[in-house]
Amino acid sequence: MKFQFPPRSTRGAVLGFAWSQIALVMAGVIAAVVALNLLVAGHRGAALGALAGCLLLVTLGLLRFKGRRVTEWAPVVAGALLQRRAGQSEYRGGPYAPSSVEQWMDLPGPAAAYVWLEATASDGTKQIGLLRHRREKTVTAALTCYGTNLILADRDVQSQRLTDWAQLLNILGSEYADAGLIRWSVTSRAVPDTGNAAQRYLVNRAVDTSSDAYRSLAQLTAAAAPAAQRHEIYLSVVFDVARLSGEIAQAGGTDTAIAAVVLDRLTGIESAVMEVGITTGGWLSPRAYAAIIRTQFDPDDQEVVDLRASTTPTENGPTAAGVEPRLAGPVAARTVGWNTYRHDSAFSRTLWVAQMPRQLVAATWLSPLYMRTTCRRTVSLVAQPVPAAVAQLATRREKVSRAGDEVTKRKLRLVRTAREDDEARAVEQIDREQAAGHVRYRYALLVTVTAPTMPDLDRDVRSVKRILSRAGCEAIVLAGEQDQAFVAGALPLARGLKPARGWSA
Repeated sequence: MKFQFPPRSTRGAVLGFAWSQIALVMAGVIAAVVALNLLVAGHRGAALGALAGCLLLVTLGLLRFKGRRVTEWAPVVAGALLQRRAGQSEYRGGPYAPSSVEQWMDLPGPAAAYVWLEATASDGTKQIGLLRHRREKTVTAALTCYGTNLILADRDVQSQRLTDWAQLLNILGSEYADAGLIRWSVTSRAVPDTGNAAQRYLVNRAVDTSSDAYRSLAQLTAAAAPAAQRHEIYLSVVFDVARLSGEIAQAGGTDTAIAAVVLDRLTGIESAVMEVGITTGGWLSPRAYAAIIRTQFDPDDQEVVDLRASTTPTENGPTAAGVEPRLAGPVAARTVGWNTYRHDSAFSRTLWVAQMPRQLVAATWLSPLYMRTTCRRTVSLVAQPVPAAVAQLATRREKVSRAGDEVTKRKLRLVRTAREDDEARAVEQIDREQAAGHVRYRYALLVTVTAPTMPDLDRDVRSVKRILSRAGCEAIVLAGEQDQAFVAGALPLARGLKPARGWSA
C-alpha cells in the first residue's frame, strides 16, 4: 500500500505572500521613491542610504531561511534575546527550585505549570499518573503501548493494520474529540537497554546471597553488558477541563471529580486502542510517568531507575519502581547557543520535520529512523483533531483563495509552478477525504537527539538528518527554541503545536 503526504502549503494572503511580507515590500517601494526624490534634489548620500534600506526591506520580505520566512523568524529571535536578557535561559531545580520540591514538581519552561493530580483506577488500587496544567486548564495521561513487527508481516496484514489505525484516528478525532480530547501524541524513545534481565532475575530469585555460587553468578551477570536498545512507545492524550465542566460540576467540581471524569475517558481510549490490535501496558502510574521525565532530563539515571525495583530489600521493603513524582524535574538546564539544550548529564537537539515525503511511500517509510539509529533519540508525533465544521470552512476558504490567486495570475500572465499544482490537488484530496467522513488533523513530527557530549551530539544529529533526508523528509533544527522543543519532542506531554486561530486548520 502506497500513500503520499500533501506538500506543506506555501500560500499566503496574496499570491503566496503573507501580509508581513507585503508590508516589508511596500516599505521598500516607498524607500525607493524617497531615494529617487533625494537623488533629484542632489542629496546623493541620503539617496544611497534610502536605496540600501529599500534593498534590505525587499530582501527581508522575500527571503526564506531554513523553511521559514524572515518575518516568521523575527518573533523567535526576539523572544530568545529577551529570554536571555531576563535570565530565563537557565533553570535551577532540585534543592534550588522555588518550592525545593517539597510539595510540587518543578519543570522548566512551558512545563512549569504541570502538577500531579491524584487518581485511582476502577480497581481501587492502581494509581494513574495525571498531569494537570494549571494555566492551560488541561489534563494529560500516557498509555504504554507495545509495537509489533510490521515489516515482516505480509501485505494483507499490513493493509489491515493501516485500516485499523485509520479507524482509531477517526475515533480519537470524532468521538473523543467531542468528549474533551484536544490533542494526542505518539512518543517513541530509544534508550540503552541498561536493565540486565539476568542480573535482575538473580537478585530477585536468589535465596542464599552469601555462597560462592551466587557471587560467581553475580559477577558474570554484572559483566554481561547490554547489546541492544530498548524501544518504548507511549500514547499521550490531553483533555480540556473546560469542555468537561458540565460532568465535573455534576461530580462535585473538585480535583477528585476531574480525575474521575478523565479516568472514564481513559478507559474507553484504552479499549479502542486494544480493539485495533495494539497491545497496551496500561496507563502510566505517577512513579512510572515521573521516571520517564526524569530519565529524559538525566540519562545517567536510566540504569538506576531500571534496576530500582530489584535492589536489595530494606527494612521497609524493596525500593518502589520509578521515581518519586515530585522529583521528576531536572536539577539544572540551560540553552547553549542557538540550537542546543543542556540538561543535567546530557545535551539535546530537537529537529522539526518541516516537510514529509512528497513522493509515494510505503507504510514502513519511517522504519530506518527506528531501526538504523544507535543513538538515544525520541520521535514524537503530535496531532490535534480539527472539528468537522472548522475543517470544512478552512478547506472552502483555501479553495476560494486559490481560485482567486489563479484568476489574478492569469490576468498578470504569471506562471503557475508544479508545486502550486500539487498543493491545489492536495486541497481537493483533503476535501474528498473530509466528505468521505475522515477526520482532519493538524500535526507536527519532532525528533529529539540526546548525547553525553557535544561532539557526540553533532555526530548523531548528522546521522539522523541523513536518514530523514533519504526517507524524503526535510528536517530543520529549531534554532532559538530548543528549551521549548525539548519539552515538546522528548517528553510524552503532547505539546508542540501552535495554537489554531480563527478558521485555520
